[in-house]
Amino acid sequence: MSAEDALADVINLLEKEPAPSSGLAGGLVPTAPDIPTLRKQLAVFVSTGKAEEAIGVQLTHEQVKRLSDKEVETYTKTL
Repeated sequence: MSAEDALADVINLLEKEPAPSSGLAGGLVPTAPDIPTLRKQLAVFVSTGKAEEAIGVQLTHEQVKRLSDKEVETYTKTL
């Protein structure tokens, strides 16, 4: 293999590789959780009677409505 061929191979590899991005891996920016959607998911578990099985706590719909955003996040992380 000549030096020109080796250089051409390196250039081809570099063109195929994604450019490195700054920040997090893959260039993804962390976003805030979608609390209304998570609250709805929690409400579905309450409606189906699966809340206690899924998160270890039996909740009512009123309790789900009154949960803080942080509590909603905490409960839905276990789903």
